[in-house]
Amino acid sequence: MVRKTTLLWLLPLLLFAGFAQATMRCGTALISLGDTASVVREKCGTPDRSEDQDPASRVNGVPRLNAVKVSLWVYGPRNGAYQHLKFIEDKLVSIDTRRD
Repeated sequence: MVRKTTLLWLLPLLLFAGFAQATMRCGTALISLGDTASVVREKCGTPDRSEDQDPASRVNGVPRLNAVKVSLWVYGPRNGAYQHLKFIEDKLVSIDTRRD
């Protein structure tokens, strides 16, 4: 059985682990989930690689219902790691650091 004091010590660590993935440092600036693409570009510069996936369209060119624009940006390598950023409708929704 897990003791309450153990849970009290683990809770802040779990919360910090989630926060660590929600931010990324660019020099002296910090970007966070929810930032716009223009804010990220202003703080971090142009990405080393980027790919835009336009919303899915019907045959007549009209976007499908609930279709969204997705942008994938990659910065790096910086200190041996790549930062993969995902934007949905120009809002940062994911930051993933990998050693590819």
